[in-house]
Amino acid sequence: MNIMKVILIALFAVSCSAVQESGKVRETLDIKSEIDLFLSTQDPEVENQVLKRLRSGQVQHETVKSILRSRAKKNVGPTGLQSNLKITHNEKEYPYALYLPEPTGTDEKIPLVVVLHGLGSSGANTLPAWVERLDNKVAVLCPTYPMGAWWARPAEEMVLKLIDETREKYNIDSDRVFLAGLSNGAIGAYMIGMFYPDRFAGLIPIAGSITPRYMHFLVNLRNTPIYMIQGAHDPIFPIQLSRRIHKILSDMKYPVRYREHAEKGSAHGGHFLPESEVPAMVEWIGKQKRKPNPDVVRMTREGTHMGAIHWARLIEGQNLALLELPGPESPNPVKRDGKIATLFATRKGSNQFEVMGQHIIKYDLYFNSETIDFDKPVTITTQKIQVQGGTMVPGEKKISYNKKIEKDLAVLLYGYKNLRDPNRLYDARVSILLESTLV
Repeated sequence: MNIMKVILIALFAVSCSAVQESGKVRETLDIKSEIDLFLSTQDPEVENQVLKRLRSGQVQHETVKSILRSRAKKNVGPTGLQSNLKITHNEKEYPYALYLPEPTGTDEKIPLVVVLHGLGSSGANTLPAWVERLDNKVAVLCPTYPMGAWWARPAEEMVLKLIDETREKYNIDSDRVFLAGLSNGAIGAYMIGMFYPDRFAGLIPIAGSITPRYMHFLVNLRNTPIYMIQGAHDPIFPIQLSRRIHKILSDMKYPVRYREHAEKGSAHGGHFLPESEVPAMVEWIGKQKRKPNPDVVRMTREGTHMGAIHWARLIEGQNLALLELPGPESPNPVKRDGKIATLFATRKGSNQFEVMGQHIIKYDLYFNSETIDFDKPVTITTQKIQVQGGTMVPGEKKISYNKKIEKDLAVLLYGYKNLRDPNRLYDARVSILLESTLV
């Protein structure tokens, strides 16, 4: 046991105090201190000790949830525009700019719009215009990354970490976080948004697109509205790409709004955001809110992005592709051609869930008191997706799970520790290992 572990355990030993009761000594658990210890440590042994004490104390899930939700901070530190901030990720420092509106005197949480800059720009240069567009009423976060290569894994990880830290530090509404981007930033809005759609209330790609190879992952936007703005005369991103994305989303009946303008700027043709498009975009932002626990979750996954989307997660697939793209800090990422896995999960009614998939070996479903009745059995069926004549047809349905689900504090606390999101708290998880791969 190293010295830091000894210090941590000693510091939080005070979380258990002895109380005299009828001649007996009873332990009183300081639940909040235990949770703080769990969230602050990186030591699995300390995490396990905390879980053991909480379970021994028969601490209820609702008590833990209440404490986790109360961790949300009021705005601390300076408000207004801050241009010279830095975040450290993977032992590197990245600059970012942040705007926080003046307090309104209420406890109401504020929306956050994250804006990714284009090639040759920066977060500091991007921030002022967006603060003005949003009428100084919304928090605006503008990170900086070399060349605006937001599709690279280091950039993606830095952006997500910065969003999480900003949500924890300030009074941000986790259900109203938006991801926008211009040009290269639009590519980032698509890529990060498609791989982590449940983190955002909406995506706003402007004057940018993705290639057909990555349009498979538009499936993930089932519950994430998208507001597209593209110039018909954009000389950098062909308008056909954005039109194709709009058609795909529209055909799937996904929540998409497409704005195609014919304006031409003096420097970049149609490759810019016309101010005439701003009022409608801002109005749209004001109407969006992330959906908690949607009835349907759809996902397509490759091997480098296997995280949960809402309450479903692909754990293992068959020979999945690795689609990591090169960037200034990862010029030679691992590349492997392979398969794309598909998983559709649907809540069909009281404690009834159906999962369809292709190239899936193992998946998880997450549950809380809002989605199931823990006093009754839960039924999960699984069936493979068959493609016949270009149409997806479900195959034979098999029962994969049919019994009651027990709440697990480990699922609740590790889930919060991973996402730091007070509005995404799950009490239990069921893992389904298929007898044979869904192919």
